[in-house]
Amino acid sequence: MSANADIQESLRLEAAAWLRARLPSSWQLDDAPKTGVAGSRGDGLFELRAPNGTFTTIAVEARQSVAPRDVETMLSGFARSLRALSAPVPVLVVAPWLSQRTREALTANAINYVDLTGNALLRLENPAVYLRAEGAPRNPAPDPRPPASLRGAKAARLVRLLADVRPPYGVLDLARAAGLTAGYVSRLLDSLDREAIVDRGPRGVVEQVDVAALLRSWAISYSAFKADVVTSWLAPTGAAATVGVLSETRVDAVVTGSFAAVRWAPVAAPALLVAYTPDIQPTAEALGLLPADEGANVILLRPFDEVVAARSVLADGVRYAAPSQVVGDCLTGPGRMPAEGEALVRWMAEDETRWRLDALPRIKQP
Repeated sequence: MSANADIQESLRLEAAAWLRARLPSSWQLDDAPKTGVAGSRGDGLFELRAPNGTFTTIAVEARQSVAPRDVETMLSGFARSLRALSAPVPVLVVAPWLSQRTREALTANAINYVDLTGNALLRLENPAVYLRAEGAPRNPAPDPRPPASLRGAKAARLVRLLADVRPPYGVLDLARAAGLTAGYVSRLLDSLDREAIVDRGPRGVVEQVDVAALLRSWAISYSAFKADVVTSWLAPTGAAATVGVLSETRVDAVVTGSFAAVRWAPVAAPALLVAYTPDIQPTAEALGLLPADEGANVILLRPFDEVVAARSVLADGVRYAAPSQVVGDCLTGPGRMPAEGEALVRWMAEDETRWRLDALPRIKQP
């Protein structure tokens, strides 16, 4: 038996033990012969038998790692052949660890799974079984060469372009527009492709972007509110009145967060004003703000990159960040801002023509 086969067998046995420990003691989970079920494909079969004598055969697909993109491969191969049988055979994917996006992709395609940290979903019709469990949210044994991160200003530039502009576009097109190296863009696109966030053609051209998944993945690494450039202030007349003052002054500021999100996807009356400004103290003075450690209703952020103002819009004398930037800030913000960010994501998905560009903008090299 090869080393890979040994690993697959170990995964299969550990998954069986995990399931037996959680099923009622009167149920039986045993190995089943492969004969007659999809030939010799897959990494083994389980037979699950209920106390009343009903049973089902489960095909096991054991892998050392499974990425969201791998789910598509399963659906076009082994899993598809099993579903085409006159009596469809449910599939169980087993791995050391499965990411949240991988689990979501498996769930969406009705594929069961168990990972060795305890993330599991088993849904069967006959006998009727529903078992769901949460294990480790992060990989306990990450790859020593992790995929490209969405953290930092360079990643923000590429994320914003992918969200704001409809494909198709190639690596060089994106690199020129964002002022990045082609190598960096290529590595990040490879990572996003593996996560099934972008779809790429044979020559690497980006053909489709899952904008909601992209922005949610960005939010995991990105947060404007963790930086040491965050300052808290109190507007004595209220945050809403301060927006009016902004329209009357000439301060360099871009509003994001709740007051920007409410323009497109209102959830509730906004109470916290968040704005990017390169000159925090002069801006605070122009707006009549007071320093506040507690009870702040205004947050001023120093921009981490010029991308925060990219594709911003001017309305009633106030400059607002683009929806994609607002989503990133809201999803990582305090209070009800994450809910406002999700509402804005849904608004963006309803009609891209209201906010998405048809062609890449020209951005000067830094």
